[in-house]
Amino acid sequence: MEKFLYLEKTSLKSLILGNLLWISGLFLLLFFNVTFGPAFVLVWIALIIGGFVILSNNGIELDLKNNQYRNVFSILGLKIGDWKNFPKMESISVFRSNISTKFGGIGISSTASVRISEKAILINLFPENGKPTTLYFTEDEKLALEISEKLKMKYEVEIINKI
Repeated sequence: MEKFLYLEKTSLKSLILGNLLWISGLFLLLFFNVTFGPAFVLVWIALIIGGFVILSNNGIELDLKNNQYRNVFSILGLKIGDWKNFPKMESISVFRSNISTKFGGIGISSTASVRISEKAILINLFPENGKPTTLYFTEDEKLALEISEKLKMKYEVEIINKI
């Protein structure tokens, strides 16, 4: 079988909080909704959805038989993501990088902004003619090397390891 699914692990805190939210939301929806009336139905439903979102995780699915991959968002075992074809590759690079995201600072008079950065390991595909494509990023070094080794064996390309 040439289909592989790699999902990020959910932390213990996320498991506890997510289960606590959706179970309490369901309990409140079923039993306390009679007492309070329909006024809090949306709040209970939001608790349930919030719990499931906290329990969700991201990952990548490789279909080497059909030369496709997809970045997936998995919630309750349902994997959501669009399939993309692998480009014709020359090499694969695996390296550490800082990924930063900026929040705020939108508008004319807004001066408050926050920049959040995290360290990650990126897997880039270098096609024969064109710019590199980021296949996946993760914090797990072993996972990044395992994915790149599978691609190396299938497509017989060189891995540029800068970890």
